[in-house]
Amino acid sequence: MKIVCGTDFTQRGQAAEQVAVDLARRTKSWVELVHVMKPGTVDVLALTADAVVLEEEVRADVEARLGMECDRLSTADVPVTFHVCEGDVERSLLGRAREVEADLIVTGIHGRSALRRLLLGSVGEGVARNADRPILVVPPGVEGLVSTNKRLAVTVALDGKPTRTIAFVRELRSHIPCDLTFLRLYWAMEEFQRLGLTGPRDLFVPDAEVVADLERGLRLEVGLLPGSGNISYAIQPAWGEPGAKILDFARKRGDDLVIVGAESRHGLARISHPAVAERIAHEASRIPVLFVPGEPEEKAERTTPTLFTILAPTDLSPAGNRAVPYAYSLLAGHGGVVELCHVHERALAAPAYAYERTEGKLTDEQRATIEAELRALIPPDAQLRGITTHISVIDGGRASDAIVQAAERLVVDAVVLGSHGKGGAIRSLLGSVSHAVVENSHRPVLITPSLRR
Repeated sequence: MKIVCGTDFTQRGQAAEQVAVDLARRTKSWVELVHVMKPGTVDVLALTADAVVLEEEVRADVEARLGMECDRLSTADVPVTFHVCEGDVERSLLGRAREVEADLIVTGIHGRSALRRLLLGSVGEGVARNADRPILVVPPGVEGLVSTNKRLAVTVALDGKPTRTIAFVRELRSHIPCDLTFLRLYWAMEEFQRLGLTGPRDLFVPDAEVVADLERGLRLEVGLLPGSGNISYAIQPAWGEPGAKILDFARKRGDDLVIVGAESRHGLARISHPAVAERIAHEASRIPVLFVPGEPEEKAERTTPTLFTILAPTDLSPAGNRAVPYAYSLLAGHGGVVELCHVHERALAAPAYAYERTEGKLTDEQRATIEAELRALIPPDAQLRGITTHISVIDGGRASDAIVQAAERLVVDAVVLGSHGKGGAIRSLLGSVSHAVVENSHRPVLITPSLRR
């Protein structure tokens, strides 16, 4: 691991240096101290002196001070070098990290008041917002990382979006024993709607069904990790500022480090919706925060997905049933699971999680009849091809909404459903379930066409 550490000879700069060296010692890395000379400094001082001579003197003084810092920090295990550049601090630090292909940037952060932070910002916050590689921000009050023999206590905040966070955690844990807690905050109403949950629900207490769904996805995302240490998961409803919630969670646990994915919002978007990572950088104190940028879209698109779970909803009409074999065909080569379901449309409460509405609810006999019809659609060779079928009947809601919600709740890889071939005035009046699913689904959708001509 290569570490670039920005320093300005202040107390916070020295704190960042110490954290960088502590981390390098435990990951068998080297550290380069980078000091950025702001343009114009020499011009102001050169009112009565030769600018070239003065610039050389200032640069020599900076290099001498950096050399002393290197001598103070270097050990047999951790080589420390330095580099001086001139220009904008953020651009120069990021540019130098790219030049040496650094794996991590370490920088301090100003302990300014809220108003001054709003008006002036901070180098640490700016780098965290714009970095194309992980950056560790060291706030005031931090004197270094833990001793060599102690495991790092780390909170890793994830939000379900594509990120390189897990890859960095994997690399970190391969060098340093870590007790990891993966934290997933969720907005209760959003998750109730996404999963199609009904009945009275508490917005402020972790919901068992939401927790089970998100933890399952979280465990799949994290996968198997190298190294040693405990691994735990925390799924909690979030109210107020997510960044403050993440820091409060880590502080109560006495963590050594917080790792979060960095959002990149700029301009008006940054003002109207402050990035969680930036807010954490503002509020952090006495605990280092490591920001990992999101996964580039072009890189994510290069991977070839494998389908293992398919949702096959049908209204039990000929057109709906015709799509079912195609769901199984997607898994014919390697096996998997088909979630075969039917939606019984009826009005639910508004919102559905406020209370239970029983008008039009299926009886046990009606549900059993529908389940039998669904089982009759399973291809005879499905089991021989290693394909398992799960049968479900969704009682209530609009069909299109229920299908999209079921796809989220069941964490399927794709949805396969049939089209009735409605178009023109009929479609505008009645709508199209398949069209609505395509518009609203977060997962790939395969539509089989109607046989109508």
